[in-house]
Order: sequence, then structure tokens, then C-alpha cells
Amino acid sequence: MTVQGRLVQFADEASLRDGLRRLRAQGYTRIEVFSPYPLDDVHGTVERAGRWIPRIMFGAGLVGGAGMLAIQYLSAVVDYPVDAGGRPHASWPAFVPSAIEVTILFAVVAGFIAFLAGSGLPALYHPVFDVAWFEEASRDGFLLWLRADDPLWESRRGEDDIAALQPLRHAEVHA
Repeated sequence: MTVQGRLVQFADEASLRDGLRRLRAQGYTRIEVFSPYPLDDVHGTVERAGRWIPRIMFGAGLVGGAGMLAIQYLSAVVDYPVDAGGRPHASWPAFVPSAIEVTILFAVVAGFIAFLAGSGLPALYHPVFDVAWFEEASRDGFLLWLRADDPLWESRRGEDDIAALQPLRHAEVHA
């Protein structure tokens, strides 16, 4: 069995924050926090994923909108020009509403797919679920998961660093 990391339980929110701060000071970067309620100011100390989602949405919106304008231009001007009362074939105001709709559609779909990919969803299983006391995170547990893919991770060193935090309990997480 491969070691995925070490799950640590703290007595309260203050000791969790202190443990997180101390592990960060030692140089650990791959840390996840589980608590019964959101901890607003922890996001600065825990790695945040998903900063690339707005860029993907913007790019997909541009591609969708430009693609829709190109399709309409090609169909109205090149492939099937219709003389309607002397108006120009490339009447861009008529192209704008559908281009905006497709821009929004592409951006939303790309954002949704990027969110699912970035958060690892749909995932019905996570290695920390095998630790018997993990479910306490939804009631009254303050848990911290030091991941094994951290650059400083060494099984023995990680165990010693966590034991120095004086947690309630800690356990190795296996795949």
C-alpha cells in the first residue's frame, strides 16, 4: 500500500491554525484542512487551486463568440447572400445577440468542466475516508492532511514534525 500522507486531528480551531502555521513555517506546502465549518482566513495558508478557471472561461468565451460571428458572416456574406431592401450582407448588429449567447454558453460550459477537473470531481472515494475518525470533521473535528506528494515529505520526518504539534491523534493515510 502506498502512503498518501498523514491525517492529524486537533482539539480546537486555534490549535489547528497553530499547527498549520508551524508546518508552513517548516516549509510544507501540500496541506489540506477539514473542519465542521468554513475557516475564512485559512485560505491564505492552504494551497488554493482553480486560479486558472477564469482564464479558461475567458478563452472559451472568446472562441465561442468569435466562432459564432465567423459562422454568421460566412453564411450571410459568402455562402448565401440575400439582398433584403438594399441592406449590406454583413449586417453586424444582427449577428451580435446570438454571438453574445454563444459566448456565454461556451464560457459557462468551459468553467463547469474546468471546475470539475480542478476539484477532482466526480470522485466518490478519497483515501482519507479509510481513517475511522475522519467523519468527525463534519461534526466537531479539526483535521489537517499533510500530503505525501509534498516536496519535504519523508515518512519518518513527517511523523516527527506532526508529533511535535501535539495533536489529539494522527494516522497514516494509505491508498
